[in-house]
Amino acid sequence: MDYHELERMTVIKLREETKKFPDLKGVTGMKKEELIQALVERLGIAVPEKKERKGGRVPVSRTSLKNKIAELRTAENAARADKDRKKVDRLRRRIHQIKHRLRKSV
Repeated sequence: MDYHELERMTVIKLREETKKFPDLKGVTGMKKEELIQALVERLGIAVPEKKERKGGRVPVSRTSLKNKIAELRTAENAARADKDRKKVDRLRRRIHQIKHRLRKSV
């Protein structure tokens, strides 16, 4: 049995496997990740390294996204005052994109 087989197993089957070890307590209350971790430790299974995400994007916090929107809003207002229509359109589009990312992060 390897790590990928454990990941493919259902929680019910993982609980059955962990019940084979009487020294493990609270098996019925464990989540899938906890059950896998317990079996990995007991069986001595090697855990593969996680690969980096394609595209190199790093998760961003909601507050930083909101702060970025606030900065872009002030820049948009300044562009409106300067009557720079191209810049206003670019900033509005960027705000829309960040709002979309913000909604997806929920």
